[in-house]
Amino acid sequence: MNHLGDRVICDCSSKSVNEAIEIFSQTSLPYKKAKKLVTECNRSCCRRALMRLFDMVEFGDIDYEEIDFLIEQRDIKNLRIDDVE
Repeated sequence: MNHLGDRVICDCSSKSVNEAIEIFSQTSLPYKKAKKLVTECNRSCCRRALMRLFDMVEFGDIDYEEIDFLIEQRDIKNLRIDDVE
């Protein structure tokens, strides 16, 4: 599962899943403020994956496959939007 942890979760900051886990586990901030530590922006492009990962870190059980699936869904959605433009 290590390779899934190396996957970029946020294109804005190029942070990996493992980096996001480390940031979320070291802060006591609520999701909205902790998200900015990972994304370094206010966009919502990676919202679903980050919100789910934040919850997983809070409860202590990380499902890398689910996070990978959410990242894939975001990438597919972005490809569709790029094709329309």
